[in-house]
Amino acid sequence: MRHRVDKHLDRLGGLLLPPRCVLCGSRGQFPCLDLCRACEQSLPSAQPVIADGPVPLQQSVAAFGYGHPVDHLVHALKYRGHLAVARVLGTLLGRCIDSFGLDRGIDAVIPVPLHPSRHAERSFNQSAEIARWAARCLQCRVDPTLAIRCRDTRPQVGLPREQRHGNLAGAFAAAPAVRGLRVAVVDDVTTTGNTVRELGQALRDAGALSVAAWCVCRAPLPEQVDLARDSEVEQA
Repeated sequence: MRHRVDKHLDRLGGLLLPPRCVLCGSRGQFPCLDLCRACEQSLPSAQPVIADGPVPLQQSVAAFGYGHPVDHLVHALKYRGHLAVARVLGTLLGRCIDSFGLDRGIDAVIPVPLHPSRHAERSFNQSAEIARWAARCLQCRVDPTLAIRCRDTRPQVGLPREQRHGNLAGAFAAAPAVRGLRVAVVDDVTTTGNTVRELGQALRDAGALSVAAWCVCRAPLPEQVDLARDSEVEQA
């Protein structure tokens, strides 16, 4: 019932305010995807990276590689507060998950939480915005109350790989209500996977039956970027 209502509201919204592509400004896809077909086709490899997640994750999924123009969209949302982009990224992530049936059996979707001080500074949580639209696409329940970030940590970006795990140790706590649930955590970008693994461990410790990680895109490790650049130099 709720899904039918959402579809009717989407169609009405699309008629009143036609979608506009967040990348090129041309007409988006009716009823309400602010991304044109040409720009959608330019996204880096819609073939998702799906892997058996290392404990505590049952599965780790990234819908895209971290390249142009996905990186532009992520930055527009995360650092410039363009919330319309969250619907685009969340919908694309939801479609990817749905196309492979990876949402089967999921009881709740949990965005990677921000520490309250960071949330106050930014005024929104980009992972929560993405998770909201992904869950809507999948007709899943999204519940940001099932986990909190209890320790403010340094940004993972720029930290050496060996410091990333320690930076997040003990950063998350899960609510007792997660006991017995199969959940999926949502993030915008994953690199080493330490963030979703630490959150997944907190959820498993609180009694979650299983934890999957759904990310919009997967970025290469800094050392992989360096190796690629070295290879280009050698071939030049």
